[in-house]
Amino acid sequence: MANYSFSEDPNGGVGMEIVARDHTGMFDAAAAALCLFMWEQEGVEEREEIPLAWYGFDIPTTVVGLLSELLYRMEVDGYVFKRFVTGSLEEVDELDERHRKRQLKITGVAYGERYDPARHRQRFPVQAVLLPRLKVCALDDGRVRLYCVLDA
Repeated sequence: MANYSFSEDPNGGVGMEIVARDHTGMFDAAAAALCLFMWEQEGVEEREEIPLAWYGFDIPTTVVGLLSELLYRMEVDGYVFKRFVTGSLEEVDELDERHRKRQLKITGVAYGERYDPARHRQRFPVQAVLLPRLKVCALDDGRVRLYCVLDA
């Protein structure tokens, strides 16, 4: 089980803190917390399963990329989401015609449905998840902590 909280960030925006048992739980909780921050969850149903995949250079850039992909799908494709479940988080080592790419790849499923203005109430709009001030660290008890700032 993960914990999350929101606070006003001293430099502007909304701070989102996640504490989870491992990185997989952190990704899942960060996505759920973002959706909870943006939408009244009582009206959101898990009618559709949207497969998602994202690459990053490390854990911090991968979590920002995943959350940004969720924002993109909400804005451009017209979805509202309730949660995300990680299928895999793996290191990939791919070679293209010019260079080798060592990255992390996360895959999973976002659960939600198409936006319906009659049923879905937005709480707070979020324009972006900001990379500056993003921190992911291991805690003394083995859990992991994520702190990021939402441009809201």
